Amino acid sequence: MIENMIHDSTREQLDDFLREAMDYLRSNEPRVYEILTGLMYDCIYGLHFNEWSYRKAVGALKNRDGTNGAHWSLEEIERLGIDFEGKDYNLYDFAFAINMIYSDYYGLVPDDVQTYRKMAVGFLEDADAPRGKAWLYHDAMKM
Repeated sequence: MIENMIHDSTREQLDDFLREAMDYLRSNEPRVYEILTGLMYDCIYGLHFNEWSYRKAVGALKNRDGTNGAHWSLEEIERLGIDFEGKDYNLYDFAFAINMIYSDYYGLVPDDVQTYRKMAVGFLEDADAPRGKAWLYHDAMKM
C-alpha cells in the first residue's frame, strides 16, 4: 500500500502526508515522534551536526565562566581557517567541540583560542574514538 502511494503521488502530496503524519505523532505519540525524528536526522546528516542542531546544542551549554551558550560565533570559528576537506567532521562539529571544550575546561587550560582550537582538533581526530565523536558525545551528555 505505502509503495503504491509513494509511486503514484507527487512530491507535494508526499510532503503534505509526511507533515500531517509527523504533526499527528508529535501531538499524540511524542515518544514515537522523538524516535522517528532522530532516525530521520541520522539518515540525512549521519553522526554530524547541521546548523540547527549545532545552535540547539551550544544554546544549552552552561560554561564554567558563568555564561551560557557558545563562546565563539560560527563566523569567528570560520576565521580560524580550519580545512575540513577529508576530515570526518564539519564546521558545525568543530564549532560544537571548541565551544564545548571552552564550556567544560575554562580556567583549567590557557585561555586563548589556539589552545581550544588544538584541543578541539585533538578531540575530533582521536584515533581510538568512533566516527561522529562530537555528535555522539553531545547525544550521550543530553539530559
